[in-house]
Amino acid sequence: MGYGNIAGRASGVRDESGFTLVELLLALFLFAIIAGVVFAAFAAVASGVERGRQSMELYRVGRAALLRMAQELEAALPPPEGSTSGFQGKKTSGGTGQDRIEFLTIPYRRYADRIPSHELCRVAYAVAESQQGRTALFREEDCSGDQDERRERATRLELTDLAVSLELTYFDAERDYDEWPPVRSTDQTLPCRVRIVLILRDAQQYERAFITTVALPMRGACEDERTRRTQTSSR
Repeated sequence: MGYGNIAGRASGVRDESGFTLVELLLALFLFAIIAGVVFAAFAAVASGVERGRQSMELYRVGRAALLRMAQELEAALPPPEGSTSGFQGKKTSGGTGQDRIEFLTIPYRRYADRIPSHELCRVAYAVAESQQGRTALFREEDCSGDQDERRERATRLELTDLAVSLELTYFDAERDYDEWPPVRSTDQTLPCRVRIVLILRDAQQYERAFITTVALPMRGACEDERTRRTQTSSR
């Protein structure tokens, strides 16, 4: 009798110290909630870091492309005497937001080793569709000097496939123009300034505009003309 009572009491203690099925399910449920909250917080942080990385990359690419265009535009040159191919800014078949600019310059950076660093070249920038079916910013360079062979000899380089559009505005001493030379103009002079608006888009479809205004070498003549007009109007 004594031994049986002792065994019964020990068995009762073991039963009371265990977990019931309801308790296990409740513990698993609480663990799932906590794990979900932790995972959601981690995912939000990771997503924020990725967005920040993409934003920084978009800024880096945009600034580099804009700086490249500005540096070469600042060194744009008028056409040689007798040449009919000078500074040109046109709207392409893509319509507004798909401009194309061509000009003579000594490229700031060489993309082909076979071309001397002092060579005068024709450089063009435009946003067009790439072979992958995405819009991209392209740079074309031709140093052949022969207008008929430019299309065959021109080197085309894709600067970035994040480009959405390229908008250019040209200024003289009087006003601004969507294209250059102005329709009424027959000469091949350079504009005073060129305003560049390059729009890029990252993988999250976030768009950012990069804007700068470049003063061309003939800006002194533009200032002289503006001063003359001001003096004339004040008399």
